[in-house]
Amino acid sequence: MISMIPQIVEKLWNKYDLEGPVREHCKKVMEFALRIAERAEKNGLKLDKKIILFGALLHDIGRAITHDPFQHFLKSAEILRNEGLEEEIVRIVERHFSAGITAKEAEKLGLPIKDYIPETLEEKIVSFADNLTFGSEIKNFKSFLERLERIDLEKPDLKWFTEETRKRAIKMKEEIEKITGMEF
Repeated sequence: MISMIPQIVEKLWNKYDLEGPVREHCKKVMEFALRIAERAEKNGLKLDKKIILFGALLHDIGRAITHDPFQHFLKSAEILRNEGLEEEIVRIVERHFSAGITAKEAEKLGLPIKDYIPETLEEKIVSFADNLTFGSEIKNFKSFLERLERIDLEKPDLKWFTEETRKRAIKMKEEIEKITGMEF
């Protein structure tokens, strides 16, 4: 497991004054995502662990600007594009929220109209690892579903979105369990 944070990540975290708890969350997501990737590679898949590492460590850099769940991933992608990071890393960051957002859902949510659905395995792994990482604690998939249930109670107007999220998240979980042999 990688214990050192790449210098460029530290520089970006410092430049945007990313809060300590968010940094710790990103580190935990990175550890979990790399553990998933290593298991997938043991089962014969080839993954780009460098972009998983950078995507996981930088997925929430937009939280230096906003903690709005429906804006932070857009800000994260904007920051990384402006900083000249590889598009593969930017896409991980832009598509990590929950289990993704379709263009139709984005329009309904008032976001720029495009798909924010994780497509590559690297994107799916970071998104999934983030979904199961609460602060700096890794939990199980049931905990993620319970979070969606709380959102349903607190914001019933978003139930249409959480229903679609559940379907996508279950599909993502099944895919990652299949390629890793892990259970979540």
